[in-house]
Amino acid sequence: MNSLKRALRQSPLRAPYLWLANSYRALRRLFVYPSTARVGVVDYDEYWEKKARQGMGQLSRWRLRRAQVFASLVEPGDRVLDLGVGDGALLKYLIDHRGVQGVGVDVSPSAVEFCRAQGLDVILADVNRPINEFVREPVDYIICSEIIEHLPDPEALLNSLRPLARKAIIVSIPNTGFYHHRLRLLFGRFPLQWVVTPGEHLRFWTRADFHWWARQMRFRIAREVPYEGTPGLKNWLPGLFAAAFVFVLHDADSAG
Repeated sequence: MNSLKRALRQSPLRAPYLWLANSYRALRRLFVYPSTARVGVVDYDEYWEKKARQGMGQLSRWRLRRAQVFASLVEPGDRVLDLGVGDGALLKYLIDHRGVQGVGVDVSPSAVEFCRAQGLDVILADVNRPINEFVREPVDYIICSEIIEHLPDPEALLNSLRPLARKAIIVSIPNTGFYHHRLRLLFGRFPLQWVVTPGEHLRFWTRADFHWWARQMRFRIAREVPYEGTPGLKNWLPGLFAAAFVFVLHDADSAG
């Protein structure tokens, strides 16, 4: 079966095959749970060690699109702090393609060890701890790429980041209002935004929720990019057809 799939990907039927395969995968996600699913506490060291066996440090299609959005927002020479850096693929992309000065932070010793082996400057720390324990100098941009939904108190984190971000805080989140998730609810199952256990995500936002939340937090959304979702529709009606967003946040009380 795997050899047949490889042959189809390399044949003139590649485009219709990929469309059918992706459509089938999306349809299944309305009714099933991941084959990797289990109930329990997330062990991030175990997660990254398993990832290492599957191509750690490589950007998937989804992650590449997100990285390209981040790259379009920063300038060469900018100092960038990537919180929850993981395998460092995003930070390395920004360094290689935009010439930023990058520093990462992650809670997993395995992820930090991997990043350092790639020549990245990465700090071992828990972003749930006070930020001034490991970050003391301001940077131009602070990136929170798909991490605030994992935190019990993202409000405390973002408030602590305000004085440290000279230009902006860049946040990316999955959109719980994406129509796939709405359909899954319609069929009696909660939105599927996790890979191993439902405990991966502690907080959930739709587009409308995030806009309200940002205002309550005294942030101004300077830019919004629906980077993944239904082609052609995600920009027209992002609340329904965007699967994920990147938001650029400015302090609403700051003159900048």
